[in-house]
Amino acid sequence: MKAAAVRCLQHKSTLPQGSTMLRYAWLLALWLLGSSPALADAGNCHFFRVQSSVVSNCQAQRHETVPEIDPSTQILLLNFNFLSNISASSFPRLERLRKLSLGYQLGGSLSIGEKAFEKVANVTFLDLGGNRKLSLQPMALAGLRQLEVLLLDANGLDEAVLEGGYFHDLVSLKRLDLTGNQIKRLRPDSSFQGLKLLASLQLRLNRIKAICGEDLTHLSGRHLSLLDLSSNLLSYRDPWYNHSCPNPFHNIIVETLDVSSNPWDVGSAERFFKVVAGAQIWHLKLQHSGAIGRGFGFNNLQGLSASTFSGLSWSRVLSFDMSHGFLSKLGPLVFSGLPELRALRLASNQIHEIRGDAFAGLRHLRTLDLSHNLLGELFTEALQSLSLSPLLHLNLKSNHIGAIQYNALEGLSTLRTLDLQDNALSRVPPGRLPALERLLLGQNRIKDAWGIGKLSTNLTFLDLSSNHMQDLSGLWNELRAIPALQFLNLSHNLISVCSEHQDRATPRQSQLRVLDLSQNSLNSIWNAGGCVDVFHHLEKLTALNLSRNNLQTLPKDLFQGLVSLQALDLSGNLMTMLPDGLFRDLRSLQVLGLHSNHLVTLSLSVLQPLQALAFLNLQGVSLLCHCSLQDLEAWLHSTNMTLSGGIGVTCLTPIPPFSGMPLLSFIQSSCVQ
Repeated sequence: MKAAAVRCLQHKSTLPQGSTMLRYAWLLALWLLGSSPALADAGNCHFFRVQSSVVSNCQAQRHETVPEIDPSTQILLLNFNFLSNISASSFPRLERLRKLSLGYQLGGSLSIGEKAFEKVANVTFLDLGGNRKLSLQPMALAGLRQLEVLLLDANGLDEAVLEGGYFHDLVSLKRLDLTGNQIKRLRPDSSFQGLKLLASLQLRLNRIKAICGEDLTHLSGRHLSLLDLSSNLLSYRDPWYNHSCPNPFHNIIVETLDVSSNPWDVGSAERFFKVVAGAQIWHLKLQHSGAIGRGFGFNNLQGLSASTFSGLSWSRVLSFDMSHGFLSKLGPLVFSGLPELRALRLASNQIHEIRGDAFAGLRHLRTLDLSHNLLGELFTEALQSLSLSPLLHLNLKSNHIGAIQYNALEGLSTLRTLDLQDNALSRVPPGRLPALERLLLGQNRIKDAWGIGKLSTNLTFLDLSSNHMQDLSGLWNELRAIPALQFLNLSHNLISVCSEHQDRATPRQSQLRVLDLSQNSLNSIWNAGGCVDVFHHLEKLTALNLSRNNLQTLPKDLFQGLVSLQALDLSGNLMTMLPDGLFRDLRSLQVLGLHSNHLVTLSLSVLQPLQALAFLNLQGVSLLCHCSLQDLEAWLHSTNMTLSGGIGVTCLTPIPPFSGMPLLSFIQSSCVQ
């Protein structure tokens, strides 16, 4: 836990955007380190070292002024106190201080005076966010020439913070967070011309209604990695914007523009994209925009059309995220205004119909995410236009797809990953996908693997978990056509039959590495003597999961030839004993799970062939203790193996003195040495 806390402090700049989450993450990290402010004495700071940084934690200690600080401090945390005024005399000279957090003072207001940080001029990270009434003097931030990150979120600030010259000295600033304020217009003043390194400008949850013409003049020539304008009041409903609002992004490159959760309809969106026509925007986010497009119950709204995104034709948009909305239908050419698109995310909408040529014009598309929609079937016309795209990844997870037309996937010759998990399919999708490597069909109603080899012979990853599979031999017969297969998940099926009449010989050159057969009924097969050679010739298999199969015993030669097997899970079964010779070929086995079985005896001769064994899980195992187990106990404690199971193997006996006693204690007390 403490290691996790250290990582949290080390990588705090990568935590979710917005300093409120960051402040609470710091509190959590410090609590895990045993320095929780809630447990501290009021008025005292905790000083400790995290890796190479000296941290002074003064959070939540009811300070009204800055307390005495160790001069070696590099990270100073003063959140959740009652500071009301920070002036040039508030801090001692702290030359080594790099990160300073003054967020969320509990007194209701915080005033920052002239040159308040001149004695901590080397800070690179400054958090002033969460102070609902923050007052900044014009020269409050003077001298902070090393500052890279400034958090001013949720401070009740208006547009004056961008127009009052507050950031003149911040020549190293890379990220400015103004989330959750009262800013009504976006017109950065001339001081922004000196912020040559500014890359991230976050303005989410403000009140900006429009950006036009010269508004961003002082960001000209800038390359922004993020401009977040989500959850504002951008509307562009007035047709006036089409003619009298010049492009505000002239000579500005925006890697990611987030305009999610604004009060737009299709007309507003179309006008905005025409206003910014030609702007260099690489990644566009338009999430949670419920009024854009016609959805269930909103038939009176205008639907997407070929003109909706036409203003972006020259913007080189590479990815577009329009997830979490109410789109129900995709008409022809709706994304033709995004010809350079590489990734399109339409997840979590209400899409139930995709008309022909909906994706026409996307000649560079590589990733399409249609997961968590309402598609009931997949017809030929839906994806036909993508045959001209170099599509690599198609996500159709969590729809209601029960039928896929025979040639619906035809032409997707470059597709490598197809995700159809959590649908209503009763069979493997028909078609041919020659480049397909990863196929996810878990949580469907598929009864057999018929057609899997025709779909693709190049599969390396196949997930058929949580289906209605029954015949183990039939599965093996179909999988013979996929020699490249390395990962196979057949867990949570109904596998209980072995059709002996079928040829189930495994390819001699099988590449299978991982096989999961957990949560089936394999006991029914092996009790009847069927499929005992099912794992033969899997020389490259490294992990095998047979847990929770109601296994009572195992065929002696079941694991014959598994010379590369490193992990074997037999947990959660009903085995009372293991036959001698069961593990004789498992010379590479390192991890063996036998926990949660009903073992009453365990022979040393069964385990001795496992020369590479490093971890043995016997948790919950109680043996009928007798003195012939002395050799087993000695072997368990003489190897370098890790034995999981608390106090080790215990005794299962009706005799009260020995019931639940550790095996070692039984031997020491009852057996002649």
